[in-house]
Amino acid sequence: MADFKGGFTFKIGDGASSEAFTALAGMRGAPQIGKTNPLIDTTDYASTGREYIAGLADGSELTIDCKKDLATGTQQAVLVGHVNAGTNVNCQAVWTDGTNTTTYSFAVAALGYQNQPSYEDVNMVSFTLKISGDITES
Repeated sequence: MADFKGGFTFKIGDGASSEAFTALAGMRGAPQIGKTNPLIDTTDYASTGREYIAGLADGSELTIDCKKDLATGTQQAVLVGHVNAGTNVNCQAVWTDGTNTTTYSFAVAALGYQNQPSYEDVNMVSFTLKISGDITES
């Protein structure tokens, strides 16, 4: 398989009953998306060695860096609104290699944003999101 660049899109849902997802524009830093199962010790007095099981998965905390878009109604403005309201939003992370596509769907708690003005580079905004619940793959 040849390397394929630019094959990632992060989309924000509109919350409608037939939800539509729109790409977050200007992304310069893509998040690492995944989950981790905590280790639970189930060792009892009859055990001859430590015994473990995996607990409920905990979704990643995501950091997404974008070129700042000052227009109203953008997906950046939608995310800022969710941070201000303390609400969750549905998202999709879409990977493609030019032929095949995999979509991961999940909800996130919108935790924060940081504006990063610059006189030497483009102005940036950074979002902090936490996956809430399961991640589904299609």
